[in-house]
Amino acid sequence: MNRTEKWNQTLAEARAALLETLNGLSPEQWERVVFGEGDAWTISTIVGHLIDSERGVSIHIHKIRKGEQTLPEGFDLTRWNAGVKQRVGNPSPAELITGLEATRARTLQGLNGLVEEDWARTGQHPSQGVITVEQYYETIAGHERMHLQHIKTALVAA
Repeated sequence: MNRTEKWNQTLAEARAALLETLNGLSPEQWERVVFGEGDAWTISTIVGHLIDSERGVSIHIHKIRKGEQTLPEGFDLTRWNAGVKQRVGNPSPAELITGLEATRARTLQGLNGLVEEDWARTGQHPSQGVITVEQYYETIAGHERMHLQHIKTALVAA
């Protein structure tokens, strides 16, 4: 299995696990608070954040391939994450699922267009420092799995 196939499979597995949980939620469960400190994040907020984040990572990879800087000067990840509700709005669960699908399709389009030398190219990730393109794909899958665990914990705790 080559790297492209590996990351297609890894991303598909992470997404399938997320969708298995999301597709079983009632409308009320979508609004369950997962993070309650400061501006509370619900399951809907987290899914919007995953869409927003993956979109950003795809942009990073595109910039890396073009030899451009990935982060603007003075980028603040905490401030960026705090603005997720404003950027994403208040989409319905169906719109969030559609957003997940559309964002993943764009991610896979970029992934499937990589050439061998692209995998080792690097960019500045906002929380991980300088990482390779391959590590960006690892980050997408890991981020999704981490937030799925947060969602599951919130569902059990309620």
